[in-house]
Parts: sequence; C-alpha cells; structure tokens
Amino acid sequence: MQTCHFTESISKYIIQYQGFSIFKWRKHEGEPNMQKTSQDRYSGKHRKPHGTVVLAGVLITAAAVTAVIVGTNLARRAAAINSGSDSASVQTFGKVTVDTVSLNGLTYPKARRALMNYVIKKDSGRSYTLTYGGNTYPFSGHDLHTSYNINAVLQKAWAEQHAADGAKQYHLSVTVDQATLQAKLQELTASINVQAKEPTIRSFDGSSFTFTEGTTGVQVNEAALLTDTVKAIRSSDSASIPVQVTKIPCKYTAADLKPKIVKLGSFSTVSTNTENGTYNMSRALQAVNGTVIKPGGIFSYLGVVGSADRANGYRLAGALVNGVSAQEYGGGICQGSTTVYGAAMRSNCTVVERSPHSSPSSYVPIGQDATVSYPDLDFKFKNPTDYPMYIQSGADGRTMYCTIYGYKDDSWDKIEVSSQKTGTVPPPADVVKVDKTKSASYRERTVTALNGYYATCSRTFYKNGGAVRTEALPKSYYPPRAAVYVVGASASVSSAPAPSQSAHSSSAVSQSSGSTASSKKAA
Repeated sequence: MQTCHFTESISKYIIQYQGFSIFKWRKHEGEPNMQKTSQDRYSGKHRKPHGTVVLAGVLITAAAVTAVIVGTNLARRAAAINSGSDSASVQTFGKVTVDTVSLNGLTYPKARRALMNYVIKKDSGRSYTLTYGGNTYPFSGHDLHTSYNINAVLQKAWAEQHAADGAKQYHLSVTVDQATLQAKLQELTASINVQAKEPTIRSFDGSSFTFTEGTTGVQVNEAALLTDTVKAIRSSDSASIPVQVTKIPCKYTAADLKPKIVKLGSFSTVSTNTENGTYNMSRALQAVNGTVIKPGGIFSYLGVVGSADRANGYRLAGALVNGVSAQEYGGGICQGSTTVYGAAMRSNCTVVERSPHSSPSSYVPIGQDATVSYPDLDFKFKNPTDYPMYIQSGADGRTMYCTIYGYKDDSWDKIEVSSQKTGTVPPPADVVKVDKTKSASYRERTVTALNGYYATCSRTFYKNGGAVRTEALPKSYYPPRAAVYVVGASASVSSAPAPSQSAHSSSAVSQSSGSTASSKKAA
C-alpha cells in the first residue's frame, strides 16, 4: 500500500541540546520519490484521502510527543534552577565569571555555593567611615543587613552561556535593608545634633544685664546621609562618607534681646519668724537668685533650692507638720516660695503647681501663699514668652524680695493681685486624749481649734491706668482644725474645758476647694 510505503519512508532522529530531546522528521535518502504527494493532496481527482489522513496523524502524534518531552524537561530545569540544585543535569558552566568568581567547570549548585561564600566574605570585609568636623564614626559590614541577586545572575548566565562568544562577565548587585542602616546611622551621628542655644542673661549688677551670645544649632541631614551611604555600599567595599548637616540659626541675637528684657513684677514679705527661720528663707532666696528660665521653661522652687536639710546648711526653725507647729530643719523656706509666687503672679507667669498652707499665713493676704515640702509638694511656674526670664531674689534684713525680668508685650504695663475669703468652715468636734500618767485633775489644751476657709485669687492687667483684663489664679482651701485636749486618767471627758465660742461662731460652708497641705510638713 502506498500508505505503508510512505510511512516506512519516514524515520526520526533526535538532536540533544542542553538535555532537551527535540524530534524531527525527514525523508530517507533513496526512498521513492514522493513529489506527486502534493499534487495528489490538492488536485481533487487524483487525491489519495487515506494516505493523507495517516500522514497527518503521524505528524500530529510526533508534535505532541515532542511538546510533552520538551515541556517536562523545561519544567524540571526551571525547578532545579530555582531550588539551587541541578540534579536534573550534570552540565557545568563554561567561561562565566561573576564579579571576580570564575564559574568555569562548576555545576549549578557548586556555582551557587561559590557565590554565597564570596558575598559572605565580601560583607565581612566591608568598612565605612562617616566624617564630620574632624571626627570619624566607623561601621562595618557586620552592622548591615544585605541581600544579593545571586539566583537571578545564575539563571541569566546559565541561559546565555552557550550563546556567548567566548568568556562572559556578570556582576552581582547588593540591596541594603534601609531601616537597619538608618538606625545605625542615627546611633553614630547622635552626638552631632546640637540644638540652637538662644542668647540669654548671664548676670545682673543691679542696673544692667550682661548677655551671653547664642550658638547656632546643627542637625544631621538624615535623608541625604542615608542616600550617600547606600550609594557608597553599592559601589565599594570601603569608603569615607561626609555627613551633611543643616545649620539651625538662633531666633534672635543678644543685641535683639537686650531692649526686650525689662522688669516685669516684684514682691516682698517681712519675716516675723525666729532668727533661724529668717536665715532659712533668706538662704533659699539666695539659691533662687540668678535663675534664668528659658522660653517656655518651667521654674521649680524645690528643683533650685533642693532639700532644706542640715546637710545643705539649713537650721531648725518653726514649721507646720499636719497643721501643728513643730521644729524642723528648713523651717521658714515656705515664706521664700510665697515671695517668689507673689512676683510670678505679677509678672504674667503661668502657675503650674501651687498649694496653700494648712492655715492662712500671716505675712501675705489669704489665698496668696505657696507652701512646699520636699520632695512631694513643690511650687512651679512657666515662662510663657519666647524670651528668657531672670530672677533676682534675696533678703534685706528681715525683708524677703523677688523681682522677675523678661519680655513684656504691649497689652499691659502693670499687674495687680487681689484675693478674698469666700467661705468659712467651723472646726470639727474636739478631740480628747487620755494620758494615764497624769492625775485626774490634769487638763490641757494642746491644739487650738481653727476655722477653715475658702479663698479665691485673681490678677488684673492694667494699661495706661485702665484695667484691660482679669485672670483667675489658683483657689485655696484651708481645712478647719479640731481642738485637742489631754486629760488625766480618771478625769471625765465631759469635764474637759469647752472650746472658745469664737471658733464655732461661723456656720458650715459647703464649697469646692483647692489643694491643701494639711497632711504635709510645710515651712
């Protein structure tokens, strides 16, 4: 049959190319001439349908087998390349070099291992130095998190090696984890960053100020440094990298500051304390003297004075302990804090922390005192301006004084402070204590009953003699105090002396209160 004869005249051969089998078909030499096939196929009358169908089937089958084999081998090769194990082939690289590593004669897995060892050694040898102002800030490859495109380069080299004419050169590229690098750069350059220091008051001689000029600040340009460092790492294993900075100028100069610093407010009190108490308050005000409060800064009385104990040179003097007078080291320093409070209220300072005594003070109007007790009960105020404030304080005999200098806007030229009692609270019931060591006739009042009080305080701003605004200041609450009697063991509680009627003459007042220092030691 012609069909059989035609089929037998076809043979196949296989061309091996990179491990892939490609099937081709050809007519054997010496086989019968099949030139009429084309004419027989398409001439209509002489067409041989049966032979044509068989030939088409053979060709289709061959193509399908070829596709399956080629596709299978391609899939295996892709998987081998991606996994780094070229178990599907024992072929090796030709004249291929990646950076300085020759892959000639290496299988795919060995080539990958060679490049891995190369980049590990490369990273361990990296060395960089940041430079600024004559200082150096070194770091190494151990401080970096890097990755390399090893797989991509190997795949490209593997695919192209047979198409290359002679040796082929490839290069790895490095990717740096920028978050890790940025953190390291910030750590290294932290000391370079310096805030601008505004000019400030250095001293006051009683008639004029001496100023200290400000200094320009420095801020590392972190974005530029990161960009420069990444570029250096990608291009070299070692480099010196200059740190770019931004200069931060002062807001004003000493010449700008001088005409803006004026006397804001002052206040004074007179000591009726003992010699030791007067000494203590004077010593505290001497510690405060010369304090400069930065723009927006907060003054802390205890932060400046510290602990008014014997070790710091303070003496025993009268102080209030839980509302009762007692001898304590540093007794009297509350008059110093009250004096500073008076000046702060009259200098437009913002009160941050202030507490009244357990009972009204004799040296200031009610509601204008400020008690302290180290370390828990402090007096603080804030400089609300954009310029520094300067405190001048001390003692002139028994007179305690404080003056605050700083910037005053044009909305006011004087501040007056006023306060008033807004409510009275009668003392609670008397407390009677029995002392078994005393006789039955023994009776003594150890603590005098006191009324409690509510008080408010405010300041009024004046301009050219006229009031322009009024602001509320912290309220005060002075708790009432019960009388305390000590009687002998056999004495009747009812026989204790009746408290004075004046202490109970006011009716109870229910009112919101401010803070109190009744349970604290206060000078």
